[in-house]
Amino acid sequence: MMITNHSTSSHIAPRWRKGGTLISLIAVMLFMGILGASVISLTRTSEHSYLTANSGSRAYYLAESGLRYAQQVYCSDDGWLHGRQQTLTLQSSEQVDIIRIGDFFWATAIVHAGTAMEARARVPMPVSPCGGDPTVGTPNEFALLGESAINLRIFALIQGDIAIAGDDVDVQGVVDGNIFAEDVTASAFSWATVTGDIFASGMVDLWTGSFQGDIHSEEGIRLTGGLSVIRGWLFSNGTIEVDRYARVRGHIHSCGGDVSIGGNATIGTASDPVEIRAAGDVIISSNATVYGDVHAGGTISLDGTIVGNAYAGGAITNTGSISGTEMNLSPNLVKEPICPNLEALDEISLPDATVFTAGGSDVSLPGGESTVLPPGSYGALSSPSNSRDTRLYLNAGATDHGNYYFDSVNMGRRMALYLNLSGSYDIRIFVEGNVEADWQQGVFISTDGTNYVRMTDSSLDPQTAARVYWESHGDYTLLGFSGWFGSVYTPYGYLSVAVGSNLYGSFFSGGGHRISASRILHIPPNYFDD
Repeated sequence: MMITNHSTSSHIAPRWRKGGTLISLIAVMLFMGILGASVISLTRTSEHSYLTANSGSRAYYLAESGLRYAQQVYCSDDGWLHGRQQTLTLQSSEQVDIIRIGDFFWATAIVHAGTAMEARARVPMPVSPCGGDPTVGTPNEFALLGESAINLRIFALIQGDIAIAGDDVDVQGVVDGNIFAEDVTASAFSWATVTGDIFASGMVDLWTGSFQGDIHSEEGIRLTGGLSVIRGWLFSNGTIEVDRYARVRGHIHSCGGDVSIGGNATIGTASDPVEIRAAGDVIISSNATVYGDVHAGGTISLDGTIVGNAYAGGAITNTGSISGTEMNLSPNLVKEPICPNLEALDEISLPDATVFTAGGSDVSLPGGESTVLPPGSYGALSSPSNSRDTRLYLNAGATDHGNYYFDSVNMGRRMALYLNLSGSYDIRIFVEGNVEADWQQGVFISTDGTNYVRMTDSSLDPQTAARVYWESHGDYTLLGFSGWFGSVYTPYGYLSVAVGSNLYGSFFSGGGHRISASRILHIPPNYFDD
């Protein structure tokens, strides 16, 4: 019997094949180990790259936040002068270092300091002008609002914004706010002060005074007096003229003309240099000094001093002094001026006049006595011209506004007005004709119906004046050393306030304003909120 081993030979490997299988298995295990280690290494590298990239992005965004903070501080009362440096430390111990160098803020942010994930970002940003283009809101936002010229006589103090549609503002006192008008002037007869910005659709012509904010003008800016001090920026779509001895602490941008600097004028300071940018020529007269760079799309005619660089699209005629680089015929190096957009000034308008009718019995107040007048419709309201202790009481409503209607009002001297605001509603007075009032004996306010205090008393909240409104469709004249507590609107007539008066409220006029040596504290009326 023949026996073969064919079947067994197919299932039993030879010894050399068994050894090869073991080696292959070890090789596979070794390869898998190397591959696993590589995957772990790649994962860790990827995670490290992600964290590093994330740190870099965070540093960049922190630097941007620091720049926005710096611009906000720059536009505040504190300001941010050239060379000033500040370090901000966040709760996560991350830091942002900010410094102003000329017209740029530089912010350096550091995250994960001292670790493998440390990242830094250094980001620049140009210093932007404060205020920007104007925005014109509701009538309630203005202390004075009108469609005809406003004359602010010597020693006038306006604590609020002024807006005039298509006419002029002549400033001879103090405006603690912004001015929106066609032309804005400050004459040579008194010192003017404006703490806010000036926006003019026409010319700005300032003789003497201190102007804290930026000046924006469509047609041009003239600083015609040697005592002008401008702390803000100048922007114009026309020419800009700085007369001799004037001082400008902000940048100067002329988009539609030339910039001329008179003799002995000073632009910028050594510690806070500025820039002059003109689409046209720049003329700097003898003994004038500009601290900062000058950019002219046209030529530069220099007879003074530039403590900085000079760049011109045309030629530079230099008989003065330039401390830095002088580059003529170099239009590519000239920075373009920032142009104001004053279209919003066209939106200034008065509120609609109230439609009402008066009529009824005339009211003549007896001299030396008190008269309580209930809300209602009357004819002419008058009082003796020289009677002492003549007192008029007006009342707010308990269930509705205390509305008073008169044909005309003529209040003689030595009058006292008592406004009872103990009710839940307001006092509203409407006059078809002219008003002449003299509350020389004072305006008194009660919020409990019993106790009256002068309108200027420290115990009385000035915001209470929002509850009193007076509308006259003729002229309104407030005589000297008087006062008014509440808002006044003369949509068709003139609004005149004589010397030494004290007013709390808003004062609107379609026929023009004249404010002489008086104080106005802006309190928005409730009336236009209804």
